[in-house]
Amino acid sequence: MTATMLFFEKGVLSTNAQQVPVAHVLDVDLRQSIMQKGRGVGNIVVQVQRSGGVEWVILEDIPDPRGALSIINKVVQDARLIEQQRSNTRIYANLPSVAPGPQAATVAPTPPPAVAPDPIEQLRQLGQLRDAGILTEQEFANKKAEILSRL
Repeated sequence: MTATMLFFEKGVLSTNAQQVPVAHVLDVDLRQSIMQKGRGVGNIVVQVQRSGGVEWVILEDIPDPRGALSIINKVVQDARLIEQQRSNTRIYANLPSVAPGPQAATVAPTPPPAVAPDPIEQLRQLGQLRDAGILTEQEFANKKAEILSRL
C-alpha cells in the first residue's frame, strides 16, 4: 500500500494482481473466524468503486488484521481529504489586476532616452576585471581598443 494505491494479489499456481486508487475505496471491514483469531490473522474486506460498479476485494489471512485495518482506513481517509481539497479548490487565471470600474484611456509610458555608456567608466571597470584575474591581458587589450575606437 502507498499513499495513493492499494496493491493486492491472490493465487498459488497463478497470480491475479490488481491495484486500486485508495481514493476509490468505499468501505473497509474486518472478518475473523475463531480459527483465524487463534492464529492471529483475519480477512480484510475492501469495497472498491470501479468504472463497472462496486467490487469487493478480500485480503485473506492478514497478520495483525486490526492494525492493517487501521492503516488502510488512515490512508483512505487522507486520500479522501486530498481529493476533497482538490475538488473544492478553484484556480483563477487571467484575472484583472485592478477592480473593475470605469475604463480610463491608458497610454504606454515612453522609455527614457538611451544613455550612451561612459567610455572612461567602462575602461575603469575593464581594468578592475583584469586586476581581479577575470580577464586575460589579451581580452583586456581587445576590449580596450574597441572602447577607444568609439571615442
